Amino acid sequence: MSDSYPLPKDWQHPLDPPPEYKRLRKEAPVCPVRTWDGNTPWLVTRYEDVLAALGDPRLSLDSSLPGFPHTSPASAARQGRPLPFPFLPDAEYRTQRAMLVPEFVPRRMESLRPRIQATVDEVLDAMLAGPRPADLIAGFALPVAMRIICDLLGVPRADAEHLHVLSRTIGSRTSSREVAEGALDALDGYFQKLLDANKAQPGDTLVGRIVAEQVLPGRLSERDAVAMFHALFYAGHGPSAYMMGMGALALMLEPEQRGVFVAMEDPGEIAAAVQELLRYVTVSHIGRQRAATQDITIGGQLIRAGEGVLAQPDSANRDESVFTDPDRLDLRREPRHNFAFGHGIHLCTGRMLALIELEVVFLTLFRRIPTLRLAVPLDQVAFKQNENLLGAHELPVTWEPSAGRTVEQT
Repeated sequence: MSDSYPLPKDWQHPLDPPPEYKRLRKEAPVCPVRTWDGNTPWLVTRYEDVLAALGDPRLSLDSSLPGFPHTSPASAARQGRPLPFPFLPDAEYRTQRAMLVPEFVPRRMESLRPRIQATVDEVLDAMLAGPRPADLIAGFALPVAMRIICDLLGVPRADAEHLHVLSRTIGSRTSSREVAEGALDALDGYFQKLLDANKAQPGDTLVGRIVAEQVLPGRLSERDAVAMFHALFYAGHGPSAYMMGMGALALMLEPEQRGVFVAMEDPGEIAAAVQELLRYVTVSHIGRQRAATQDITIGGQLIRAGEGVLAQPDSANRDESVFTDPDRLDLRREPRHNFAFGHGIHLCTGRMLALIELEVVFLTLFRRIPTLRLAVPLDQVAFKQNENLLGAHELPVTWEPSAGRTVEQT
């Protein structure tokens, strides 16, 4: 059995996965680990095995199943309450996901690019007008991500910070079950009020359209709709904001790659470069939770029905058998699938929105501020070491005072 889960990171190299994964991929690619509650799910670390695990319907994300591997007390706090649609049995998940697909089709997402660009410029203008050093997380990444998801859902921007604090409570591995339950209650209560307001007068927002088209006709219950909206806010701002911050950090630490990126003009090259950043950083660094509904063999290991599985995305994204020199950021790398957005039927519904956000953010940030750099040594950055997303409490940055001119974006 390997160490207790999650495995320890080397915080001198914060963007890299735990070094133990490299050994496990070679020697024990599917092995048991011990979680906080004493359970022993199977940890899957190799690319091909993660691909197989996430694509096999016998491994389910239904968190009510026996053996489902809760990675923290906050994860277990969802038991016995309405579950967000990704954690429902597959048939119910597919039904609810189909309700959301029209909201996230590529054409609709691409139509949001000008609004996303305007939001990024507005937040960046404010950061540039303020003092140096600035905190790239609180002063840029979080405001951008929260404004975009709030505008999409129809959540007042003034409520975003409160909802973010509640979301962080749920995403912390140190939150007690009782504290996490309180945060879940508060989030559900907030989105119930938002649903009620849209029942009275549906707005031209995602929440308004789901209420008008699904809740009022009786296709979706109110409790399921509340859980859906809560999940969309949670997943729609945190991973994006943390990826903005950690992706920017990666580019600041690799000035040659940053130069390659800002010189790109071809949309396909830009999209591939963002995918490489997602592969290299992988901010969603907790294993994808699954429970076996039947006996299944992954990587030569028999997994019995009722046992849990953690498919490790950051390890798979650094698998040397798939990616040449995987610990190097290479923005011209030939693209192939990475696990930043998952795989299979649970591939992230909002991935197109996130990709457009990241393209706009990174191009705007480094074209407008070519001298952007860390204001402190890397070993003085305080990283969040007990959360489900890889991030920093603060990311102090500075730049030359002449920076900041708005330029036309690709």
